[in-house]
Amino acid sequence: MNEPIFDAHAHIWLGRAAQDTALLRRAAERYGIQKIYISCLGSHTPDPAEIEECNRQAARLLSDPLFGGYVTVAPEQPGALEVLRRGAEEQGFAGMKIWVSCLCDEPCCDPLYDYCGAWGLPVLIHTFAKTVGQLPGESTAVHLRRAALRHPKAKFLMAHLGGNCYHGLPMVQDLPNVWVDFSGSNCRFDDLPYALELLGSERVVFGTDMPGSFAMSYGQVLALPQEARRKILWENAQALFNGRDGNAL
Repeated sequence: MNEPIFDAHAHIWLGRAAQDTALLRRAAERYGIQKIYISCLGSHTPDPAEIEECNRQAARLLSDPLFGGYVTVAPEQPGALEVLRRGAEEQGFAGMKIWVSCLCDEPCCDPLYDYCGAWGLPVLIHTFAKTVGQLPGESTAVHLRRAALRHPKAKFLMAHLGGNCYHGLPMVQDLPNVWVDFSGSNCRFDDLPYALELLGSERVVFGTDMPGSFAMSYGQVLALPQEARRKILWENAQALFNGRDGNAL
């Protein structure tokens, strides 16, 4: 396979950014990845100082054309909109990341989605429905659906197929402003085919959750027809980011 690869969901972690960056570069060299979209994460409920440091470390990589980035935002913090504005307008981030500090349909998120909709910034949301161990601020597809319905001009990327594709995908099937990725621990044989059946190949985006396993996600696209592979591996991400960070091929 010689198709370009855009990895729309990867990370560096606070306290090990250099190690994670080196791993991402090795993966890019080995697999021929053209673009890796990163966010920097730390604790589940970061304070403003931690958010600032996460985004500072991620922004340092954005001068390298290999990397694009999501500005990490804790929506419940009073300064969240300024963090987003600074990330998009000054630091060079091309999207926004919401992790697990609050549910993505909370009213505090609304100004952030309005901004992202106006600027064309994709919103990557960690979305995971768990049988046990659900975090208080961990969104599911139910929460993402509410947010996407309230903000039809915003572009949402539901991570991990919602954690359980049979729960998550039907929730967003009718929402044209929601894309999905199958990054992380989703490795059941029928997950990706089910996503293609419900959403078509235009709304499925390749992501890996690196520095975890690249191969786990990449292997799932190898058996797909060439047109679907092309859309998932790079065309959909290029359309989603709309060339904001110079990613056009």
